[in-house]
Amino acid sequence: MKQRTITVLSLLLAATLLLTSCGLTGIPQDSGEATTVGTESTTSAAPETTTAATAETESSEDIATEPAQTKPPLPPVTADAEIVVSGKAKYQIIISDEAGSDSKEMTWARTIAEEIQRLTGATVQIKSDWLRAGTAHDPSTYEILLGNTNYEETAQVAATIGYGDCAIRAMGNKIVLFAYSDQVLSSAISHFNIMLYSGRDATGKSITVNSRELDQVVTISNRLNRLPVYEGGTFYAYYEAGMNCDEIILRDTTPAQYRAYLEQIEAGGFTRYTDHRMAANLFATYTDEKFTVTVGYYDYEKAVRILIEPLAPAVGLAEENVYTPITTSQITMLGAAYQTSEKYVGNGLSVLIRLTDGRFVIVDGGHNYVGCTRALLGALREQSAEYAKSDKEITIAAWIITHAHGDHHGVLNSNYQVFRNMKVERVLINALSETERLASVNSTAYSANWGKTEGKVDATLTAAKALGATVYQIHVGQVFHLADLTMEVLYTIESFAPNTCNALNTTSNVIRMQFGGKDGTVYLSTGDATGNGMEICSDMYGQYIQSDIVQVCHHGYSTWGNDAGMIKAYKTVNAPTALWPQGHKAYLSSRTHAYNHVLFTVPNFKEVLVSDTVGTQVILPIPYTVGSAQTVRDAG
Repeated sequence: MKQRTITVLSLLLAATLLLTSCGLTGIPQDSGEATTVGTESTTSAAPETTTAATAETESSEDIATEPAQTKPPLPPVTADAEIVVSGKAKYQIIISDEAGSDSKEMTWARTIAEEIQRLTGATVQIKSDWLRAGTAHDPSTYEILLGNTNYEETAQVAATIGYGDCAIRAMGNKIVLFAYSDQVLSSAISHFNIMLYSGRDATGKSITVNSRELDQVVTISNRLNRLPVYEGGTFYAYYEAGMNCDEIILRDTTPAQYRAYLEQIEAGGFTRYTDHRMAANLFATYTDEKFTVTVGYYDYEKAVRILIEPLAPAVGLAEENVYTPITTSQITMLGAAYQTSEKYVGNGLSVLIRLTDGRFVIVDGGHNYVGCTRALLGALREQSAEYAKSDKEITIAAWIITHAHGDHHGVLNSNYQVFRNMKVERVLINALSETERLASVNSTAYSANWGKTEGKVDATLTAAKALGATVYQIHVGQVFHLADLTMEVLYTIESFAPNTCNALNTTSNVIRMQFGGKDGTVYLSTGDATGNGMEICSDMYGQYIQSDIVQVCHHGYSTWGNDAGMIKAYKTVNAPTALWPQGHKAYLSSRTHAYNHVLFTVPNFKEVLVSDTVGTQVILPIPYTVGSAQTVRDAG
């Protein structure tokens, strides 16, 4: 397995498992989902729906628990497995060569080895599955294959189970412990340790596991098993995405295999809701009565990423975007830098977009600072004065939170009460799961980049609920049609998965915004995207991300270790106009960095517009032509 997602709670729960003759029992499972025990389960198709509905919490009703396709049979297990004989370990443990020394695979391997040593005193070797070119693994050696190894036995077992199943299976002289999800695999490992305890003989020097116990498959996640297993390509990783979403990543696949998988999803009872293409990348969304599935083919890495989550709110179709123009569109970058008696704060992002139907899109909003709140409120009122007589007539079509840093979501988190008289239709956000956030906070490589509570979005979700807004966990490939504005999600942290997140700014979403149709002004919203995120955008979309206006990433401060990726992306974007969300004093120093200086050297470059201090507005009328922006100071 590539990704590290097991929690302490699941380990504690899994440790309470009891042996039964028919399989595993008592294993922790998805909330509201029933566990299917044994090597066979029944199938019941979910009824079709026509569109995604409002998000809801999963009920306790059971759902289909078996993947759509028929699984190939495996030979019966007839021999017991002698794990330790007279104080000497007969088996060694094998993990993927891609697993590092601080990976979950290594942790679990050590757990098994330590349990064997505790029970019998025997020492167990832990080795990687690395192979020299032109060689093969020796079938005669006794090995416990843990997780996603490159052994044929692992592949054979994997082909027989669903994404939500875990397996303990003897294959000749190998014992395979496998699941697609690390959360699910942890249960198999915990149970295997109990099997070791139960198999110890009276001398305390030998362990033999009965053959009946070495042929077990159990469904732990009915939600994951609602997905058919992808046919073609290579399983690469599972990733616990944020806000109750699972991600499966396949590599070495093709567009034809991707399309075949879409047919599998439809055959399994899902209904297609959207279908979209960006450059050579393909995306589709499916729903049934309980789940939303988002599938994407990522051409640059020849990968497919599959996301499944509880039924999500509908993004809205282009044909449903009916509106009456009452004003003109414009982009306003609000100053967010400020000076106190104690410090100068040069960062912060607050962008206000007015749509032709009079509604607004807010990107972040700035600090939890009274000046930022007043500036945003003032701009909303001022820019709608012609058609809105009071705050009650002001509508925010979408409030986008690029990522969970205070200089971006501070206004919404702490001062949302002042927007209660306005209508807030949507809050768009994507965040790390708590498991992944803690993995980053506690990682040896990146812990210095993180604060202990950094990246939490609870306050944002609380604010959205208080304002009556629908929360959308946005995913790559989604399209939002809002009056004259089309917003395409290009990047979220799910595209960086399964890598451990090096810094919170790597979670910043990137959205392509186009006004007035295919020939209209293109604005690239980047938030605090790092060189990692922007390099993915460049590699994935190429010229598709070329824009008329680009918002400079991370206020121009840093790329978090990937200057080359940022430079590549800016060259690809090749924007005539750069919006620099930074105080002028900070801008003068950051503009000289090589990864920022490239903005001034791309062929299309014409101008830089700096947001500066609170009370400054930089207004860009849409459609935008270079030189038509207005800077207003001490506004609002």
